[in-house]
Amino acid sequence: MTTTNKLIVFLMTGVLLLNGCGKKETASAPDTPQETVECVMESIKDLDMETLNHYTDNYVQTYHNWIGVPVENEYRTFNELLQPRSKHSNRYQSAYKLDQKIMENLTWRITDVREGSDTAEIDMEITNIDMSQVMGIYTTQILENMLESPGIGITQFVKDMSELAAAKDTLISIIDGLDDSDISTINVTVSAYQDSGQWKIHLTHDFINAFSGNMYTDDYAADIEQHIDELEEQMDRKADQWAESIENRVNKWAEQFE
Repeated sequence: MTTTNKLIVFLMTGVLLLNGCGKKETASAPDTPQETVECVMESIKDLDMETLNHYTDNYVQTYHNWIGVPVENEYRTFNELLQPRSKHSNRYQSAYKLDQKIMENLTWRITDVREGSDTAEIDMEITNIDMSQVMGIYTTQILENMLESPGIGITQFVKDMSELAAAKDTLISIIDGLDDSDISTINVTVSAYQDSGQWKIHLTHDFINAFSGNMYTDDYAADIEQHIDELEEQMDRKADQWAESIENRVNKWAEQFE
């Protein structure tokens, strides 16, 4: 994955992430690793952040300002949905809408469970829309916008990345344009552990990548990689031409004082 691709993924996926499972009074807590991971997957699909956080190690830490007021939370996944801000804000609503679309077609299957006294390993097959395809298409759109803009396209890039609500709408539009062949199925081993008598799930990078539809991969499909390479070559040529034009202008300006 190129530097441009990584930057786009980093900026966009900062936005990323009401069944019972023991949090509702009428339901009992899961008491096996298999029940717990099923509960966690259901909470991911439904964007039930309270249940997800209760049965995983999603929470990392809270940052406070100088007077001790919490200003930002850090989570392993769905970070933007879990910040201390109003759920009625435009930023939250746009993030929720995108995460809801990403998880719409999430399915999973447990293939094996190996349980010890305090730890367990759960083999899973997780299927979702192919978000690597989505991010690849989005990356090409960003590069094409930069090529069509004046100069070397930095202003256009900053504009595209600063308008996060519009960017999320674009990602949703790309997702809506996918078909049944654009899916990602990933086999992953999930770790569980006992915490005060309750099984909890460890949210590893591989597990998050699996239920996120392979969003955090280092590779795109071959045709998209080729197109991105071609666009970046054009960007390099455009940058060289721009630098040459600036140099010529400086030389002409300097000649006036000779």
